[in-house]
Amino acid sequence: MDEREATDDRLPVVDLGPEPTQPPRLERKYRYLILEPAVLLIFFAWNVSSAVFANQIVYQTCTGAFGKNKSLCDLLGTENETEEIQQLEKAIQPYSANILMAKSLVESIIPALGSMFIGPWSDRYGRKPVIVSCFTGAFLTYAIVALISFLSMYYTINPWYYVLASITTALSGGTCALITGVFCYIADVTVEKTRATKMAIVEAAVFTGLLAGTLSSSYILRWTNGTTVFAIAAGAVFVGLMYIIFYIEESIKPNELSETNNRARELFRLDLVSELMQTCFKRRPNYDRLIIWLVILALAANIFAMDGSQTVFLLFLRERFEWTVKDYSYYDASAIVFMIIGNTAGLYVIRKLFNPSVTVLAALGYCCYAINSTIQALASEPWHLYMGTAICFMKGIAGPMSRAVISNTAPPNDIGKIFSLTTSIESITPLFSAPLYTFVYKSTLAWYPGAFNLITATVYFTCSCLMIFAKIFQSMYQTTTYTSIN
Repeated sequence: MDEREATDDRLPVVDLGPEPTQPPRLERKYRYLILEPAVLLIFFAWNVSSAVFANQIVYQTCTGAFGKNKSLCDLLGTENETEEIQQLEKAIQPYSANILMAKSLVESIIPALGSMFIGPWSDRYGRKPVIVSCFTGAFLTYAIVALISFLSMYYTINPWYYVLASITTALSGGTCALITGVFCYIADVTVEKTRATKMAIVEAAVFTGLLAGTLSSSYILRWTNGTTVFAIAAGAVFVGLMYIIFYIEESIKPNELSETNNRARELFRLDLVSELMQTCFKRRPNYDRLIIWLVILALAANIFAMDGSQTVFLLFLRERFEWTVKDYSYYDASAIVFMIIGNTAGLYVIRKLFNPSVTVLAALGYCCYAINSTIQALASEPWHLYMGTAICFMKGIAGPMSRAVISNTAPPNDIGKIFSLTTSIESITPLFSAPLYTFVYKSTLAWYPGAFNLITATVYFTCSCLMIFAKIFQSMYQTTTYTSIN
């Protein structure tokens, strides 16, 4: 006992002495808002344009690839579809699905290779350059898409040109690099006690941006045109970029930033990847390594299902229920509203009543995703889809709670590297999910267009099982510790 007390007396000198002053200062500065406004804007841009983009691909496939006249193609995806238009839609959809799959692959291959360098590089040279790069690439992509859409109003343009616009997003790191930078930054400027809450707030900003984009998408398209929608998306990302440049400070301490005249060259150093691998695979006490990898696999599978489903989901709604962009916007908006309710009120009530761990909450979120996908697969009426979103309103907590498990399990200096490998694996999954979902959708289009939802449900059920296993190993350690103490 005396030795332990003596050791405790020395701990403040060893552990607290080197603690930097910058993170507490940044935490005070970002007490209310950190990256939330910028995150909201970029996800607003993503959702305000996503349905319109798919619609634009179908339209330009009709005019540019199939050589149909514009007056006939204008009727696609509207409430005035005749039998002839419906047959044309079925002929166009497989071709359109290939273009959307190619876009997904372009936005996945390069980030899959590059994201393994991002975490270790940002540990040395800062988080802000990564985030700025992601916003810059997204801005250029939306600007190029707006230009192609504008030119298509006067010329017949092959829809494959839209795939080229995705190259700037891919070169800048893509969505997964953005997620790495954002959550590493949050981990830098928060303490463990508030980190999970801050991550949930960032996720709420994501949902709010998605909701605003969904609600406004169809109205902007109705009042203007697709070019204006893409231009607004580019403008929103540009405003977010300016917010980051002028308001956000670098979270890495100045004395820890490496000095070099060529940071871009340093990005591709193989020893950074070696350092990342050693960190993520090294032995850890108390089943921590196993728990971290179970969560990483769940997050990767989550992106696999989400990205694959997103590739063909709007095409499925057009085919199964003859929905327009407006119909899809209403449904997407209702789904997001329920997720926001689940992430705030639902999460608060459940934690108050049952006080579950973040691991159990993550398992609950994935389970809700699985149930919702099953309902989508079996839906025969549009109201079935709305029922699924209402029943599974807690699904939005899966992502932030999973990352909270990692941040609470790994030491602070390892979080960036683990998040980097996580997003690298997440970037690879669309390489398999997009072709798989496209193949399944095209193969079942004639007799069961919703079959791909059963794949999604199976994947999410597996994610829920992985989180349950992680909880079991956490409990085993707690039980072992309790027994040894007694």
